Amino acid sequence: MSAPVRRSRRSPAVVAIVIAVLGVVGVAVRLDATGDGTILPLGWSALRPEAVVVVVPDPGGTPLRTGDLVTSIGGHRLADGLGTLQRPEPGAAIPYDVARDGSAQAPVVRVERPAIRALAGQAWGNLVFVLALAVLAAACYVRRPEEPSTGPLLVLGAGLLGSTAVVVAGLPALALATGGPVFWLFQLNAVGVYSVAWGGLLAFSLTVVGGHPWGGRRAVRIAYAGPLAVMLAWTAIAGLLAPNQLRWLALVHSGQTAVAAVALLVSTVSGVVAYRAVPDPLMRSRLRWLGGGGAAAALLSILGWHLPQLVTGDQLLPWGDLGLAGLPFVAAIGVALRRQYLFDIERLANRSLVYAATVAVLVAGYAIVVALLVSGLHLSDTVAAALAAAAAAVALAPLRTAAQRAVDRLMYGDRHDPAGALDRLGARLGSAMLPADVLPAVVQTVARSLRVPYAAIDLADGAGGFQPAAEYGVPTEPVHVEPLHYQRRSVGRLRVSARGRDDPLDAADVALLGSLARQAGVAVQAVRLHDDLVRSRADVVASREDERRRLRRDLHDGLGPTLAAIGLKAELAARDVPAGSAAHALLAEISAEATASVTDVRRLVEALRPPALDELGLVGAVRSRADALGGAVAIEVRGEEDGAAAAPLPAAVETAAYRIAVEAMTNVARHSGATSCTVLIARRPDSVEVTVADDGRGLDPARPDGVGLRSMRERAAEVGGEWSIGSTAGGGTLVHAHLPLPPGGRTR
Repeated sequence: MSAPVRRSRRSPAVVAIVIAVLGVVGVAVRLDATGDGTILPLGWSALRPEAVVVVVPDPGGTPLRTGDLVTSIGGHRLADGLGTLQRPEPGAAIPYDVARDGSAQAPVVRVERPAIRALAGQAWGNLVFVLALAVLAAACYVRRPEEPSTGPLLVLGAGLLGSTAVVVAGLPALALATGGPVFWLFQLNAVGVYSVAWGGLLAFSLTVVGGHPWGGRRAVRIAYAGPLAVMLAWTAIAGLLAPNQLRWLALVHSGQTAVAAVALLVSTVSGVVAYRAVPDPLMRSRLRWLGGGGAAAALLSILGWHLPQLVTGDQLLPWGDLGLAGLPFVAAIGVALRRQYLFDIERLANRSLVYAATVAVLVAGYAIVVALLVSGLHLSDTVAAALAAAAAAVALAPLRTAAQRAVDRLMYGDRHDPAGALDRLGARLGSAMLPADVLPAVVQTVARSLRVPYAAIDLADGAGGFQPAAEYGVPTEPVHVEPLHYQRRSVGRLRVSARGRDDPLDAADVALLGSLARQAGVAVQAVRLHDDLVRSRADVVASREDERRRLRRDLHDGLGPTLAAIGLKAELAARDVPAGSAAHALLAEISAEATASVTDVRRLVEALRPPALDELGLVGAVRSRADALGGAVAIEVRGEEDGAAAAPLPAAVETAAYRIAVEAMTNVARHSGATSCTVLIARRPDSVEVTVADDGRGLDPARPDGVGLRSMRERAAEVGGEWSIGSTAGGGTLVHAHLPLPPGGRTR
């Protein structure tokens, strides 16, 4: 491993200032010079040996058109050399020789200084990217100049900003004929400053983490100087190879495109090498973000611009949108600054993202306002620029506030807005549809508020342990545990995974988690009380049904036969007593009362519990009732039984399943207009599922629930189950009940 790179605090800043000044001067000279309303593409397909192909951003300001092949300007053939025409004054009329659609044209062009609208609107994507990167790089360098990677990042940001500004201002075809400062400052920025920027990119890839296998002082110096040295050498070689100055210019800019593609590719490979060689998880985590964003930006740029430009002389991405391909790199730096503590400047990361977002929106808005004022209201460029600047000044403060709020939310979740987080949690709890949805809503809100990958709630089991109740996401290490209390009594715990092994929860995160945990403790207690109530109700119902089953058995097998025997004996005894005697009358009365009592007992037995359940079982009893209801509706009853569920059903569950199935079949026979109905009773190890489906007319949404529907819902709720009604695929009615079984599925 090479030694860490040491450097002067001022050297990257000096380089950045120099190239920024070159960019400002290049743009100023371009705006002061006359132009013909054209911009030259820099690919070899546009810069031909005998002519140049031009692009016209604003066709209304010149007789030239995009795609025109310009061969001479002011009587000077471009193939004979550059810089042979004297610079014309604004308003001068210059004759051009062009080829358009296969025919020769000789338009006369009145040259003027460039319009702000034409320059501002043609490449807003590039300006947004370079401004965002430059602001982020400058902020990082000012805050931590001693970090080895902030200097290269500053050179990269300043180089791309200065050179892109000049390239966006554009090189008109007229500048080829006049030469002078406009032409040479453009070449200096578009070739030289761009090369310096690519050197900054290579140096950044070697210094972003310490101990890079390719790093070291010499390697960083080579990275800085390499692209510029290659371009200087290639410029000289191209002068020897090219037949004229036009072709030389095409070769130089093709070389710049190749250098850019190689720099992007090498920096990406450098990131991969560093990732594989660095064992520190923090360093690897930084490189995951930077490598992912940088690789995405490099791939988009190479495939969308550089490679097609080298192969075909044209590009897939429009020039004005090329900068958008670099936004993943800027976003990756921003994310790495916060999430992985790149440069250990969390506050700087926040401010940089805020300022970058604010500047980007202001620039885009400025360009749009200028374009609308000039094209829509036909204002002059100066007035439009002044009005747009005033609008930008008015929007600056609210825009920065909105950006600050959005970046805080993006970076920190709700930790800087605990009141908002609590409000959102309260709203989620208030809108929870069912008690079963409460705890999942809590863990989901906690995970999203803290921007963590996992959150879970465990309920205290009363024996010092915990049982999982709800979770959200995928658990990772490390895990922070926050106890949940209600009235100083432990009711559970809240488990939250950190964002990464090297990104633990900080004090603000823990403070917000504590606030959420206090509200979650109340929710947990409410859920526990609801669960206790459901269990108590189910226990009461189960005890009631078990007692009814016992009473029915005692009455059916004990009292009923006894009363029948008493009546029979009284009847037999009356035969041996003279008719008309008092004894005969008494025995006859005893026999009649015994018979009436047997009838009452039988009626009571049937009311306590359907006799068919004990005689035929659940499926048989339902099938027997279906046969009695048949007629216009063909009812099919099927039973499914899991092999693990062989124990007798609890009386409460069995009775509830029977009553629900019978009530649903009765509704089908009376109200549905169906021709067929299917009843499925499925016995599972932990539940009984009852499903009744028909092919009738379906539900009427406007009709309120009747007694039968309420009865089915209540019977399911009594045993802690769930009941629902809906529609089948064919439009009929579907009734479903889920009735849970106690552990073991046995009667109590």
